[in-house]
Amino acid sequence: MIIRPATIDDAPALCEYAARLFSEDLPGIFRRPVPTLNEEVTFIRQRIETATSTLLVAEEDGVPVGLADLLGATTEEERHTGTFGISVDRDWRGRGVGTALIEALLEWASAHGITRIQAFAWETNPRALQLYERLGFVREGVCRRAVVRDGMPIDVVMIARLLDEEAVQ
Repeated sequence: MIIRPATIDDAPALCEYAARLFSEDLPGIFRRPVPTLNEEVTFIRQRIETATSTLLVAEEDGVPVGLADLLGATTEEERHTGTFGISVDRDWRGRGVGTALIEALLEWASAHGITRIQAFAWETNPRALQLYERLGFVREGVCRRAVVRDGMPIDVVMIARLLDEEAVQ
């Protein structure tokens, strides 16, 4: 498996990846239609054409098996922060792909002046929360009933890791 920055040429394969992922109706991933090729190109562009954002693909034999994106804030006061999302293909979960993607995101963030990396994890996705905490993320708060799925309110946990404090220690 390799992890590399995404390119526009990845759009068709990432549409197929999204179709597999969205068909699972996973806890922690919003329900939405599979993106069109044009929508996927827009998604990729938003992440690769901005200095404080990125999109990383984990792939095996040219097939995406995981994806992580980091969206950097655009305001001057928040430019040091980035919010990430991550997903791993069903057949690759529990095999270190998520860990490798987050470690690659942390490395990328540090190299691009981002000192705070954060995410919002649904409480119904305990595996994600365990992974984040194992990698040094701290729960900072809970957005109560932030999501409603099938009539059931779900709390969303804000987690973050401060990269500049690590350099000081």
